[in-house]
Amino acid sequence: MSAPITKSQLGFELPKLSYVDASWEEPNLRGRAAAPAHTGGLGDLLANLLGSFRAWREREAALAELMAMTDRELLDIGLTRGDLPRVFAASHRRAIEARTA
Repeated sequence: MSAPITKSQLGFELPKLSYVDASWEEPNLRGRAAAPAHTGGLGDLLANLLGSFRAWREREAALAELMAMTDRELLDIGLTRGDLPRVFAASHRRAIEARTA
């Protein structure tokens, strides 16, 4: 029994994976939004609310992903389950940003 094998079947290419978004590890890498031409309008209020809501959803998604990890996986990245709420607390983020600024 002999089956023909093509070169493409034997080739291997590493997938392009990104494990952690750099903006979570390095707050100063986050893009800064340009200052708006005007401030104080209803559009600005809605934009700020929408931006805050999106940021909250991103944090919640990241927290849910970490909570789904096993204790062993969390230890591999240097966290315990008890660290997770603290890491995502606003006061902790402000402290990190103050140290890196």
